[in-house]
Amino acid sequence: MMKQMPRNIIAALVMLLAFGIIAGLFLVPIPQTNGEVALVILGVAVGWAGNVVNYHFGTSEGSTRKTDIMHEKRF
Repeated sequence: MMKQMPRNIIAALVMLLAFGIIAGLFLVPIPQTNGEVALVILGVAVGWAGNVVNYHFGTSEGSTRKTDIMHEKRF
């Protein structure tokens, strides 16, 4: 469980950063000339959040658990 703690903290920070960027894009007025840059930043933030969710609820987490179980059985 302690092995997962740094990974979970980083994932939480990435999610907070992504939501902060998204909230900032809605709350801060964006000049017309920077509209496309704001959309790119929005895409990056959503991508980060998606990667965190995919890892924690997708096959990577299950694969990590299986690997840990195999190592426990071997030793």
